[in-house]
Amino acid sequence: MPDDDPDPWTRTLREMKALSAELSEDGWDTLASPAGDTAAIPPDDDRRLDPGFAHVVPDDDADTFVEWFDPDGFERTRVFRAATPDRLFLLTVMLDEPSARAILITGAIDRSSLPPVRATAEETGVTRSHVLRVDGTHLGSFRHADPDPFFPE
Repeated sequence: MPDDDPDPWTRTLREMKALSAELSEDGWDTLASPAGDTAAIPPDDDRRLDPGFAHVVPDDDADTFVEWFDPDGFERTRVFRAATPDRLFLLTVMLDEPSARAILITGAIDRSSLPPVRATAEETGVTRSHVLRVDGTHLGSFRHADPDPFFPE
């Protein structure tokens, strides 16, 4: 593909880098992490994790995440998405205004795995983003009170 018309994953990564730079210019500390793997977690699929999205981040990013994560922080979320018939590409931005820290995570998800996650989000009014290390260690989860931006029409 020509550079001026990149694929959705490349556009998602570019958007993450651009937004991270913009936030940094505005005085925020940012952690921008392209997940090595992202999966939709349906109800009852993984009893450790509530329904939502699980992102596996690289170890260097995981170390920073552990240092920054506050289960009561990061109350504001912004979501950007692109979709193909088979894949959903997400850029999820969690903002913690008191610490001026932003965590940006990108992920690509198989769209066929979304219906039970979406149904649960519509029923409960929330969805979650879980962050894990490559070895499966759960690092923390974010609760999103508005799940609609996570799902394509």
